[in-house]
Amino acid sequence: METADERASSSSSSSLSIVCCQADGCNADLTYAKKYHRRHKVCEFHAKAPFVIVSGIQQRFCQQCSKFHEISEFDDMKRSCRRRLAGHNERRRRSTGEGSN
Repeated sequence: METADERASSSSSSSLSIVCCQADGCNADLTYAKKYHRRHKVCEFHAKAPFVIVSGIQQRFCQQCSKFHEISEFDDMKRSCRRRLAGHNERRRRSTGEGSN
């Protein structure tokens, strides 16, 4: 079991670690990047790229989920995965249907 001193030293050292992009081979330092990019550990370039290699798999960053998914989960060049787009479209259909009653 960890002592209080070990927890304190591990938590303070983790706050000093440099946040880098998740894309394979990308060493972009996100220290001064926008908060969104730091939070999701993706540089601006790879967040908008049509495909990225992450963990050896071709993926794309989903704007809705804020995660990388395999390319097969996207339609064409869209930046939101099918699952999230389906939910978004369903909500839009419901809200427009209510207004026309």
